[in-house]
This record gives sequence, C-alpha cells and structure tokens, in this order.
Amino acid sequence: MSIKHKVLTASILLAITGTTATALVTAQRDRDAADATAGTRAGAQAATATARNAAHAPTARASLEHPFADAAARSGATPTAQLERHPAVERARGLLQADKARNAAARGLSGAGADTALAAESYQPRDVIVEADGSEHVRFQRDYQGLPVIGGDLVTHARNGLLTSISKTLDLTLGNGAAAPKAKLSSAQAIADAGTHFAGRFLEQPKSRMVYFAKDNQPTLAFEVTFRGLNQAQRPVHELLYVDAGNGDLLGRDSRIYSAESTEAEGYTITRGKVTITTAKVGAEESDGRGPGYLLRDDKRGGGSTHNTGGTVVDLIFGGGDFSAPAMFDADNVWGNEQMTNIERTGVEAHYGVARTWDYYKKFYDRVGIFGDGVGVQSFVNVTFTYFGFIDVGGTNAFWDGDAKRMVYGNGDFGVSNPVVAIDVAGHEMSHGVTQATSGLLYSGDAGGLNEATSDIHGTLVEFFDNSPKDPPDYLIGENVMLDGKPLRYMFKPSLDTDADGNGSFDCYPAGGFDGEDPHYTSGIGNHFFYLLAEGQKVPKSHRKTVLPSDLVCNGATGLKGLTPTVAGQIWYRANTLYLTSQASYPDARVATQTAAQDLVDRGLLKASAVKTVACAWEAVNVGLPEGSDAARCKQ
Repeated sequence: MSIKHKVLTASILLAITGTTATALVTAQRDRDAADATAGTRAGAQAATATARNAAHAPTARASLEHPFADAAARSGATPTAQLERHPAVERARGLLQADKARNAAARGLSGAGADTALAAESYQPRDVIVEADGSEHVRFQRDYQGLPVIGGDLVTHARNGLLTSISKTLDLTLGNGAAAPKAKLSSAQAIADAGTHFAGRFLEQPKSRMVYFAKDNQPTLAFEVTFRGLNQAQRPVHELLYVDAGNGDLLGRDSRIYSAESTEAEGYTITRGKVTITTAKVGAEESDGRGPGYLLRDDKRGGGSTHNTGGTVVDLIFGGGDFSAPAMFDADNVWGNEQMTNIERTGVEAHYGVARTWDYYKKFYDRVGIFGDGVGVQSFVNVTFTYFGFIDVGGTNAFWDGDAKRMVYGNGDFGVSNPVVAIDVAGHEMSHGVTQATSGLLYSGDAGGLNEATSDIHGTLVEFFDNSPKDPPDYLIGENVMLDGKPLRYMFKPSLDTDADGNGSFDCYPAGGFDGEDPHYTSGIGNHFFYLLAEGQKVPKSHRKTVLPSDLVCNGATGLKGLTPTVAGQIWYRANTLYLTSQASYPDARVATQTAAQDLVDRGLLKASAVKTVACAWEAVNVGLPEGSDAARCKQ
C-alpha cells in the first residue's frame, strides 16, 4: 500500500496458514532459539492462567456489561482434539447431520446417492461458546471430499438441544452424490494463470494447493496459489489467489498482510501522563542477571510483557529484526520520566495499552485474553522501521503478529510522529487477533472492510473504556500518533480522511459492494454505521462548524437516535464472534447485527426497538438486506 494513504500504520500479520509474511518480519529464527525455554514458560503461564480463571469464574447476571458471563465453555485456543470431545460439538454435529439429511431429501436425493453426498462433507470445530442461558454456538470449518472449502465456514446456534439457526454464506450439502470434479489444470498452470493477476515481483517460489472456493453459494474446484513478493509500488505482498481448476479464471483473492498504513503517528506515558501498571518483582536469576528488581511483565493478565529491542531494524521490504530482548527491567519500580526521549515512557504506554485492551475484553465480553486462552502477549518497543533501507520512510508503523502473539511498535518519524504506541493502536491491532480467532474475516472485498472496521471499533471502545481526561474518548482513529494532531480516520464522516490525490474512506455503501478496494477505505462503511448506532445523527462538538447532521447519513434520514457506545459494542462483538463468517458481506453484517440485537432483546437486556435502530443505522449508510432476507427493515 502507498505510504500516502491516510490510514493507521501497522502491518498486521494474521497468517491463518500458520506462517508470517517473511517480507516484513523474520521471526522464526528467534522462536527456534527460544523454543526450549519459552515453550515451557508459556505452558506454565497458560496453566496458571487457566487455574486462576477457574478459581475466579464470574457469576451469571443479566447485564449488558457481561452478557457472556458464566459461560460454561469458551474454547479460545483450545486444541482441536479437546474441542472434538466437547459435548456441544457432538450435539452440533448431530443437529448438522439431521439438517443436511433434510436438505438432501428436499433435493430429491435418497438411498446411496444421499449417503454419498452426506459423507462427502465434514466439519472441523474451531470454537465453542456456551452461554449462561444454555445457548450453544459452535463454529466449524468445512471440508468437502477431503478439500478445504474457502468461505464454507459456519456457526451452529442451538438451545435446549434444538437447532435455532446456522450462520453461513454457503448452503449445506455441497454435492449431489456425484463424483468429484477433476482439475483440468496442473499446479504449474494454475500458478502461471494466477501470476497474470500479480503485478510485481516474487520474493519466494509460489505454492499451490487444491481447495473448493465458495462465492455466491457456488463452490468451485480451485487452486489456492500463494504469492509473496513486492507490488509495483514496492510494498510487501502476501496474497492468496484462487484460480478455477477448470479454466484458470480468477475466482477471488485474499491478502495475508493487513497493514494499517503510514501516517504521521509515567509510570509516565506519552499521552496519558502518570498511569498505574502491573509489573513483576523478580530476583537476579529471573532478571537475566540484571539484579533483583522489577520486570515490565503483567502476571495478572496472562504474563504479557514489554521488551526494549534496542532499536532493532525491521525493513518493510527485506524484513529482519531481533526480538530476543528480555522484558524491560527497573530496579526501583519507578518507570519513565517526563523526558519525551525516555524509552521507559514508550514501554509504559505500550504496556498500559495492552493491559487496558485485556481489561476491556474481559469486562464487557468475558473474554480472557485476545485468543480467549488466558495467555498474554509480548510487546516490543523501540523498533526502527525502514523502507528499502531508508530510515526516514515508514517509521510511523506498528504491527500485530498473530502467529507469535506479539505487538511490534515503531519509533515514529522524527519531527512527524510520536512512537506508535497510542492506546487505540494497541486496541486496534490486538482486535485483529480476536477476529482471527473467531469470524476469520478475509482481507478482501466487503469482508476486508469489516475486518478493519472491527479493529477500529474496538480500538475506539478501548479508548472509551480507559476514559482518560488527558485523552478524552472520541470517534477519531490515531489522533495521538501524528504530531500535528490530525486523525487518521473519522468514524462519523469517514470521507474526511480523503487526501490531495482523492484517496479516502467510503461514507456510503455502493451498489454491488466492494471488490479490490483497500480495506482501510472500505472499513468506512462499518465505522460510519457504528457511529450512527452508538450516537445517532449527532455531530461531534469538534466538527459542528463544518459538518451538518444531514452530512452524517447517505439516505436523507433525520432524527436518528443512538444506543450508546457500550450497547453498540455488545451488538458488534456478538455479531463478529457468533454470526459472521469469513466471506461475510456488509448485507450479511446487517443481518448478523440485527440478530445479535434480537438476542439481547430476548434476554431482557435491550428494548425491542433496538433491532429497528440497528436496521435504520445500516440503511443510513446504504446497506440493505441480502436477497430473500426477512430481517427487520427500518420502516415496516
């Protein structure tokens, strides 16, 4: 992506395949060297966190602060083998099988043909949530005839042993019992055909595998081709291209580098003055010989720690970087001072942001850790980002590495931006981890915009949760990153970020949706909807001289009312974790959020009118319902 884009700088690595984009960060070397000790410690931390969570399990209560309270099970990063044995998974499989049989019968399949069709499709559990009222939600990845179905993931919803609904973008029972289609292309031909859609140069040999690619309810035998390299703007690319195995046509694509891009971005902190943080008192041995004192490690939050890399260099093209530094150490447990150049101050800000993000997810959603496993994350500060070796370009950067579960914070660009450790940066980036662990939203089309909007929304809500008088909460993204104070994004009127070249976020959803646009710009639809849902048609005080209430909507609506940020957050979180699937569109998100709102109405947590409020907010940004949907409309 171009450095001129007005978006939050962060190269977020959510490598679902389990590998990280080497063009940005070469992390495996560090992990290999540390595996023997780090693995043991991580296991101990996870066991300790699990025991602590069990000992302090929340009590169920009807409250919007804890609609997920006293959940009987949250898998988070639970191993697949353990998930397979979960009673909710067994029940969900049985309900799915019965539903598939009904579908097969409705299509006229019977006997051996029906048996073959049903046996061809299998499901692997990814997550389980059992709520206090007994409602069970099980997320599955789908395989067909032994091949992964991209976009075929689904979530079953059941209560009292009865299947209430299934969230999916692809109907159950893909086949009709016929033999599997055969690929007409070879792997080499598929790579060559995909290469015609890759404008750049390769840094690695392309790879391919056979999959089914599901789009518009039409699964197609395809090759998934993985490209790593540089695009024409010499920016790093890690893309998956899906090529029809029959004719070589491009079916779709997905990016594995999620970047929130360049902008000009005590304990003492940089933006919040003195704050309270959690540290760990240690002896000389645990401090790596630095003496008895304190580590910037938070054992109350899964052992998350903050590290000073000493200025390690990560080039945005060639990668690199040394992440072997131990947690930051201080002898007297007084961290930082009022000097802006003090590195402890940067460390404190990052450490604080991670802690507040953890607390936010725990308080409002009963989620213990980003991946729901009770394990904290590592944060690395004092990183120098370069671009093709140039130190004055690309410094305003940060990224979330989902594979290593760590944050990497850049030092910023001299005279342009602060170290990129603002609290909404931490909230934004780590929320990509939550999406990775739940809905798995792809990084293209509408789903890419929903992915980015989810991180903007939760980054903003972390800021509201923190509620610092030195940085009052607002609907501006990254306003503390740049020295000139100009925000990177505006949730209430996304197009305000448009630059001199005409690049900017979308206010209104276009007919036909998105296909190929930058997810940071298409996120404007989700951000815009969320603002209207939270605040209604109310212009922020900061922009009342230049923006009118009529400017906040796309359909001429007047008098829209909001539900408050907390309620809007509950609806969005529930939709993302329970109802959205990997290739969801904005119309799908509308149905998901209206369903989530109805769930809260049914539990007595919201008034019935809330569902209509959700519908009206979507219509105000031009997002309609999927064809055939009977979900509520704004005016009925």
